[in-house]
Amino acid sequence: MVLSADAGRLRTRFDNWVRDVTGVLREHTETFWMWPASRDDIAAELAQHGFTPVPDAGDPAVLTVRRA
Repeated sequence: MVLSADAGRLRTRFDNWVRDVTGVLREHTETFWMWPASRDDIAAELAQHGFTPVPDAGDPAVLTVRRA
C-alpha cells in the first residue's frame, strides 16, 4: 500500500499479487482517493442520527457507538 497526501486527501494504491511456488500467477493494482475524517467529525455526524460513543468499549482504535 502506498499513501501520498494532497490538500486534505490521500491517494492510495494497493498492489496485490497471487503467487504459488512457481512465482506470480496474477497481479492487480488499484488506486483511489480517500478523504479522511477525524474521530470527532465521525462521532459528531453519528450523533446527528442518535448514536453516542461507548466509553472504554475495548480497542481504543475502534470507535464503538450505540443508539441513544
